[in-house]
Amino acid sequence: MHVALLGACAWYFRNPLTTTIVAAGEGQGSGESVIEVGVVEAGALGFTLPRAVSFVGEEKNAANNEVVETEAPKPDSSAEVLPSTKTTPKPKEKLTTTDRPTANQTSQIVSPTPLRGGSANTNVEVGRSFGSPVPAMAGGVGVGSGANLGSGGVPGGSEYGRRIQMILSRSYNPPATNDASGMQYVVVQLRIARDGRILSLANGRVAPNYFKKRSANNLVNYAAERAVIASNPLPPFPNGFLMGAQEAVAEIWFRYPK
Repeated sequence: MHVALLGACAWYFRNPLTTTIVAAGEGQGSGESVIEVGVVEAGALGFTLPRAVSFVGEEKNAANNEVVETEAPKPDSSAEVLPSTKTTPKPKEKLTTTDRPTANQTSQIVSPTPLRGGSANTNVEVGRSFGSPVPAMAGGVGVGSGANLGSGGVPGGSEYGRRIQMILSRSYNPPATNDASGMQYVVVQLRIARDGRILSLANGRVAPNYFKKRSANNLVNYAAERAVIASNPLPPFPNGFLMGAQEAVAEIWFRYPK
C-alpha cells in the first residue's frame, strides 16, 4: 500500500495535471526587503507548455515529404500584360546510341551539325580491284606489289616477279571479240612452291577460291586460266629469295584487251 502511494506521488509530481510556477513580487509590508511569494498558473504569465512536434522525414505524410513550391501569383485579367520575352527552347536533336564504347568527340567550332557542300561533279572513280593498285603490265599481264599478301608475297618488281610475269604473258592469248564494255581485269592469286609448282591448281583447273576478280566476259576468264595452266610449273625460287618459306603467293593481273 505504501509503495503504491509513493509511486502515485512520484508520477503526479513528474506529470502534474496543471502547471504552476513559483512567482515572487513586491510585498505589502513597509520594509524594503518584504517580498510576496506565491504560486500562479503558467498561462497567466504568458508561458506555454512544451508539446511534441514532428520533423521533416520523421512522418510519412505529404506535409513532411513532398516538395512544396510557392505558387506564382496570377495576373489580373483586367491589367495590361506585356508579351513574354522568354524564348521557346528548341527540341533536342535525336542522338545515335550504341552499346559499344565511343571515342571522345570534340565539338565543332563553326556549326554544331555537320555541313554538306554541293558539287557539280557527281562522278566517282570506282576501284577496279579488291584493294591493290593496278600493277605495271607487260603483254597484258602484271604482278601485284605483294603488300597485301603478307611476308610470303611476291613483289612484282622483284627478279622472280618479272620472270613469272614474262612466262605468263607468253601464255596469255585472249580472243579478239567485239566486247565494248571497256577495260577489264581478271585477278588470280597463285600459290607457288619453292620448286615452282603452282599449288592453286586442283584437278587440272584453277580452284575457284583463287579467282579474286573475274571478268564479265567468260572468254577472258578462260584465257587467264589457260595461261596459268600452260605455265605450270614455274621456275624454282632463286637463291636467297624468301629464305625459310616453303611457298609464296603472287597476285597475277590479266588485262583485256591486252
